[in-house]
Amino acid sequence: MSERSWLLPSLILTFISGATALLIMPNYSGVMPALKILPLWMLVSGALASVCAYVRMAMTRAPSPFREIVRAMREDWRHLLTIAVGITLAGLNMIAFMWTKPLLNYFVPFRADLALAKFDRALFLGHDPWTLLTWLNSNPTAIFYHRAWFALMIITLLIVLSRPPSPEKSATLLTYFILWSIVGPVIHLLMPAAGPVFFQKLGYGNEFAGIWVPHDMVEMKDYLWTVYTTNKFFAPGSGISAMPSLHIATTSWMVIAIYVHARRLIIPISLSAMLLLLLSISLGWHYAADGIVGGAAAFGCYQLTLRLYDGRFALPAAVRSAFAVPVAGQAG
Repeated sequence: MSERSWLLPSLILTFISGATALLIMPNYSGVMPALKILPLWMLVSGALASVCAYVRMAMTRAPSPFREIVRAMREDWRHLLTIAVGITLAGLNMIAFMWTKPLLNYFVPFRADLALAKFDRALFLGHDPWTLLTWLNSNPTAIFYHRAWFALMIITLLIVLSRPPSPEKSATLLTYFILWSIVGPVIHLLMPAAGPVFFQKLGYGNEFAGIWVPHDMVEMKDYLWTVYTTNKFFAPGSGISAMPSLHIATTSWMVIAIYVHARRLIIPISLSAMLLLLLSISLGWHYAADGIVGGAAAFGCYQLTLRLYDGRFALPAAVRSAFAVPVAGQAG
C-alpha cells in the first residue's frame, strides 16, 4: 500500500470535477473568487497543523519543541510534503465543487422540497423537526455550525494524512473526495432541493417562516436567493443545494475518520457531529432527510472503498497496479 493509492484517484476526481465545470459553465465570474479561497485554506491549515503539532509535543513532553520541529523538517520532509500535497488537493477539490454547485441550479430546477418536507413531518410523527430545536439557535451556535465545521474538517484531514499508508487511510481519504466530487452533485441532480430557508420563496407556504436565524445568515440567504432569481448563477460563492447535506456528509466522514484513526477523540467529535446535525435542521439550511442521506452516503462510500483497498473487490491487475491496490491477503 502506498500514498499513490488514494492520491492518484483523488487527483483524477478533482481534475474531472473542475475541468467539467469549466467546460460547461456559461459564465466565469465565479472562477477567480473561488480560487482566492485556496490561500485562506492553506493559511488556516498551516495554523491548525501548528496547533496540533504543539499539542502533540506538549502531550509527549518534548524537551525542545523548536528542536523537534527542525528534526521533523530534516528527517520527515517526505511525510510532511505528502500532508501538504493532500491538504492542497483537498482545497482544490472544494474549489472544483464551488464551480460545480452553481451549475446544478443552472441546469436543474428545484422540485424536491415539498416531498422532503412531507418526509420530515412523517418521520417526526406529524411535527416539523425544526420546531423542536428552536432553543438551539443563537449567534454562537450559528458560528459553530459554519466555522467550527470548517476547522474540524481540516483537523480531521491533517490527522488522517499524518497516518502511515494503509487500506483504512486510503479508503478514508478517497471517501472524502468522492463525497464532494460525486455524491453531492449526483444526489442533488436526482433530488434538487433548496432547503427550508427558501421554502416560502419557492411558493410552498410559510411552514418554515418561524425559523429564527442570525443577521449574517439572513444576509447570506438573501444573497444566494438574489443570485438565483436574477439568473446570475455564477456569482462568487453562489449555489443552493440542500439534498444531500454535504455539511453533514463530511461531518459523518469526520466521525468515521476519527473512529478509525484517532479513536481517543471519538467522544468530542461525536458530540460535535450531533450538534452540527441538529443545527443544520434548526437553522433551516437542511431538512432532516438531507442529513440522513448525507450520513448514509459517507458510511456507504467508506465501506465500499475499504473493500476496494483491502482486496475484497476483484479488480483487473492493471488497475490494481496503477493505484497501488494490494491483492487479497496482502492488505495492510
